[in-house]
Amino acid sequence: MLKKLSFFFTIPVLVFLTSCHRDKTESDAVSSKQSHEASPAVAIAPVIDNSESGLGWSLSDELTYSLSSRLVQKTKLSIANPQQTGAQLKKAKSIGNPFGNELQWIKTTFPGEDFVVFMELIEHREKLRESKIQAAPETLPAELDLSLRLRIVDLRGQKPKVILQEILQDSHFIPRQFTSYNFQQSPWNSEDFTLSPIGIAHALLIKELCARIEDYVLLARERD
Repeated sequence: MLKKLSFFFTIPVLVFLTSCHRDKTESDAVSSKQSHEASPAVAIAPVIDNSESGLGWSLSDELTYSLSSRLVQKTKLSIANPQQTGAQLKKAKSIGNPFGNELQWIKTTFPGEDFVVFMELIEHREKLRESKIQAAPETLPAELDLSLRLRIVDLRGQKPKVILQEILQDSHFIPRQFTSYNFQQSPWNSEDFTLSPIGIAHALLIKELCARIEDYVLLARERD
């Protein structure tokens, strides 16, 4: 009788211990999975504008804000506040060339980030299309040539590592009636800006940048 009681007493204990072990194992697995799936922390440094576009607003402010906003809305990345990122750069004791070979200052400047994105707008120029016959500028359509340098730096290791560096180039057709000779460009944040040729071109550039940044950051994280 005693053996039977002992047997039946042992079963609940084993079930309890097995359940505890399984719960702990599953909990550890979920915790590990959640840690791996946590959104990478990404800082977007203010766009460096060397384009000399002559537009009546800051292209750096526009592109930085527009890109950060789209990344927050459209991607799985955790994007730092752009104002905070700019403030971190201003407070940095030493700032090197974002596109140079020395990268350690980036890790020191952004200790809480996994990745930092640097961009330089190299060209933003309206160029009239050539015509076989001599024609007045206001009668000709144009091309908007854009060129932007992009660099993504991975800060998760002991040493910062560049995971992407490239120059994005694009050209957008501008109908004659919308060239600078015939059209007063609506400024950024105005109601008509998004419908203007420049507004559309900028939106396409931001979309491409957003896709490149998300793809390369997530790819770098998955390789770990």
